[in-house]
Amino acid sequence: MKSCVTHSKDGEDMEQKLSVKKIGELIRDNINLVMLIVMIVLGAIISKDFFTINNLMNLLRRITVNGVMAAGFTLTLLVGGFDLSIGSTLSLCAVLCVGIEKSSGSAAIGMLVAIAAGAAVGLLNGLLMKLTRGESGEAFLITLGTSMVASSAALTYCNGYDIYGVNAKWYKAIGQGNIAGFPIAAIIWLGILIILQIVIKKTEFGRQLVLSGANKKSAFLAGVNVGKMKIIAFTLAGIFAAIAAIIMTARTTAGSPRSGTGADFDAAIASIIGGNSLVGGKGGMVQVFIGVVIYGLITNMLNLMGVDSVVQYIVKGVVLLIAICLDNLKKR
Repeated sequence: MKSCVTHSKDGEDMEQKLSVKKIGELIRDNINLVMLIVMIVLGAIISKDFFTINNLMNLLRRITVNGVMAAGFTLTLLVGGFDLSIGSTLSLCAVLCVGIEKSSGSAAIGMLVAIAAGAAVGLLNGLLMKLTRGESGEAFLITLGTSMVASSAALTYCNGYDIYGVNAKWYKAIGQGNIAGFPIAAIIWLGILIILQIVIKKTEFGRQLVLSGANKKSAFLAGVNVGKMKIIAFTLAGIFAAIAAIIMTARTTAGSPRSGTGADFDAAIASIIGGNSLVGGKGGMVQVFIGVVIYGLITNMLNLMGVDSVVQYIVKGVVLLIAICLDNLKKR
């Protein structure tokens, strides 16, 4: 009888341990969603204005630039890369967009030039990645170099000064306008995420893109041109940096050669917090949405609390370290 009781107790202890382990694994595998819920709850506790329509719409409008940047950055992560040049590309595209609009009198021409410039920087990154057959380490150095080139080009174009004066009303509406109370910029961002998510998950191109970063050898055996996938991913990242620049300049009505400072790291943090893997081959745009919202909520709460910008920068650094640790935790 005593033996039966002992076995029963041991069985219950084993079941409890398994349950705790399963819960722990569930939290680990969905840590991004847990963080999102925690941020929402904290926001509601910190400020009574957090859930007001005005605050939520302002939050949505503010995160769109980082959201578009993070979408492009994630594409480079998926192919096993890492793009440090998107911040400088945003700066270059911003001054070109506003500068060309002022000199030519056409906002459309300014946008096209900006997109072409973003594509050119991204294409250069992709070609260099293919040439060196680089992984994330090489990508870090390659895009650091192109970042310096793009930053210098932006400063040279405008002699280091901001360019003011966006005239076209339809252009300004991209960053400032609403449709049924919903920011146009946010509609553009969400449209980009939906299209990219469908491409990544439902098309042969998306499968090849992910396989290129997941396992280069398997990709080669499957007939995937890894170099070509990297060129496409980095070129798209440059184009999305240009789109982000258009949204930013439409909102601020100015182009600054320093507007992209830190934007590359903001995009990286948001992408990784959302659940995209640093080693490539795992992730998507759902993770980008979650990560961008989490990162935006953190910034929004710090602003509502009146935290100094220098302290906010420290917090962002801590968040980046946490994101890296979470990424490593998921691999175990």
